[in-house]
Amino acid sequence: MAELQDAPEVYARFFAPWLQPVERERRGADLLRPDLLEVAAFRFLPAAELTTVAPEVATRVGDQIGRMVAAARSDWKELCGRHDVLSREGLGAIDAAFDAHAVEGLQTSSDPAEFGNSLLVTACELGAVIGSSLLAARPTLQWVADWPYFESTLVDRATGVVLPPFHWAIRKLSAQGVGGGLVERIGVALTHMGERARELSR
Repeated sequence: MAELQDAPEVYARFFAPWLQPVERERRGADLLRPDLLEVAAFRFLPAAELTTVAPEVATRVGDQIGRMVAAARSDWKELCGRHDVLSREGLGAIDAAFDAHAVEGLQTSSDPAEFGNSLLVTACELGAVIGSSLLAARPTLQWVADWPYFESTLVDRATGVVLPPFHWAIRKLSAQGVGGGLVERIGVALTHMGERARELSR
């Protein structure tokens, strides 16, 4: 089996080429967003005040995320069985399916020059599923649109916590993610936000 690429390399090969040059230059070597970041200034702000894209672009991004969830439901229906992709059981089945062998296949068979390559599409479907699952579990979360749409984040209005679901998916489809633990990571993030919200409300 070929050596699996790590998450920064996966991002640099398959995702960074689709960023605007000025954005690539601004971010330098730090292309991947942290799993969780808290920005106090983001508390209570609506998504429209946090996004840097025009309203019509934000609408397109929201529609695209919805389409990716629908595509995931279709593509992974057999994999998830009677469970929805947004459920704990569905996410667990998806997490288990993308083991080292499956991830190697995506990395080696995908052409970074094609926006519709299998790795990028899989990561975008998975990121939309992760984000929608988090949103369903915690209503104070909101999508903050960005472009390309895989740069969109979730921001928690109660705590200012920022989560990048598509970057979580990229990590999953790399050497760091083949060991599983996706469901547990979602649980940890939800627990953290709940605890922080209680602390901040005192």
